[in-house]
Amino acid sequence: MSKREQVLNALFARLSALPDVEVKRNAVLPVKIPDNGLVVLRDGDIGEPDILLSPACYVFHHKAEIEVLIQQVEDSDNDAKLDSILEAIGLILKVDVTLSGLIDYMHADPPEFIEQPVDGGLTIKGAVVPIVLEYVSDSNLT
Repeated sequence: MSKREQVLNALFARLSALPDVEVKRNAVLPVKIPDNGLVVLRDGDIGEPDILLSPACYVFHHKAEIEVLIQQVEDSDNDAKLDSILEAIGLILKVDVTLSGLIDYMHADPPEFIEQPVDGGLTIKGAVVPIVLEYVSDSNLT
């Protein structure tokens, strides 16, 4: 398994520990968001690595994305639930910024908030959180 997949699987496993929230990876978005919310880990952009020679190794600053989606009856409930899930994600990421030594460092950039009205339905409120995963691999195809 590539280093990239190991890192994304480890991050997915951490996110899967979120209580009462459905967590998926690279999922097509459903028509209706589950009542407790939905978190989707997207592979994102691995970017162009820095190359160190002798022996050759590749330093990646991989930018994955975590999408958080909420669809409650009341707008205030959307805001509260989204905030609650973002706080929980922040705590999970802060506990182990190296994913048990698999990567050098991980940090979240500020979220980008989205709001999508649905014709004849409940508004979807969400956030996209870029996660920067810094790690070294011995392969450019990581």
